[in-house]
Amino acid sequence: MALKCDVCGKKTAHGDQHMHRHSRWRFRAPRTKRTWAPNIRSLKLTDSLSTLNLSVCMSCYKRYQKDGIAFLKRKNVKGVSKLNIAA
Repeated sequence: MALKCDVCGKKTAHGDQHMHRHSRWRFRAPRTKRTWAPNIRSLKLTDSLSTLNLSVCMSCYKRYQKDGIAFLKRKNVKGVSKLNIAA
């Protein structure tokens, strides 16, 4: 499963991890490379004829649980408009 949200496009972020501990004030704090991965879960939408599998971050999943399929249609998620699910 790809680490990218199909709804909002959230994906893995890269940056530096700072260690705020060093020997003297004139030396810079050590930095190491790291990544932040989004919390992705799979979502399966089915109707009587077809199935759509989506990779969704948890913030979009919570909004989907609250608003239903109307949220995904508002966001123009690819393939949702073909499903015959009432909004």
